[in-house]
Amino acid sequence: MRLAIIGGGNMGGAILRALVKVEAVSPEDILLIEPDEEKRVILSAATGCSSQAEIDETLRNYDLLLIAVKPQAATPAMELLAQWLLPHQLIISVMAGISLETMKNALGHAKLVRVMPNIPTLIAEGMSIFFASEAVDKQEREWVKTLFSACGTCLEAKDEDAIDAATAISGSGPGYLFYFAEQMTASAKSLGFSETDAQILVQKTIRGATLLWESQQVSPETLRQQVSSPGGTTLAALNHFQEKNVGESIKDGIQLAYQRAKELST
Repeated sequence: MRLAIIGGGNMGGAILRALVKVEAVSPEDILLIEPDEEKRVILSAATGCSSQAEIDETLRNYDLLLIAVKPQAATPAMELLAQWLLPHQLIISVMAGISLETMKNALGHAKLVRVMPNIPTLIAEGMSIFFASEAVDKQEREWVKTLFSACGTCLEAKDEDAIDAATAISGSGPGYLFYFAEQMTASAKSLGFSETDAQILVQKTIRGATLLWESQQVSPETLRQQVSSPGGTTLAALNHFQEKNVGESIKDGIQLAYQRAKELST
């Protein structure tokens, strides 16, 4: 399996580093294409992969082509890429909002995969979900799972709409958690903790709660009930959240994120 990564920004670079770190793909079998010389040199030196500035016929030597450019750069990148594609090559996109139909029209190519990763991919703790076109066979789907499992956890979607749904849940989800963490940290500071101690309190609380949830394999509702003693401190806060319809507000916000993802899909 030979892989070319087009784009060495935050996501492309994170995927490259993760793949090399867990030895999912040998550096000798990876080509990075990145026009920014500083990014290209740093990533190439850190991973040992080959690199170049432009898209050209060299791409024909690779089985998988991962497009990790920003959505606004999608059209020119795909126009260049279309000149060199071979029918057997698998195209994988992590470009937000770029549909399979748009890719098919721009590339004139059938073997296409759309992936929605999230920002914890930067530390190989990402959540990715993908949807593949009908032309992608079982072995190629396994390649995709291998690549993105190296970056964290990877699931295959049943339809392309699930990519937009995942954008609202796992793609944007870290932002929701950071917002809640921001409010918890501000509360801790208002209660007398220093900035450093407040961040430690909140970080370790969220991390510990997540690890507990993973280890217990029960619903978050069950765990919430376990820590909500009648008349206790947790229930005092949770009752207030319920009175203010915080739960409904969160669900409404996620629905708006999903609708926006649909609007952005082209």
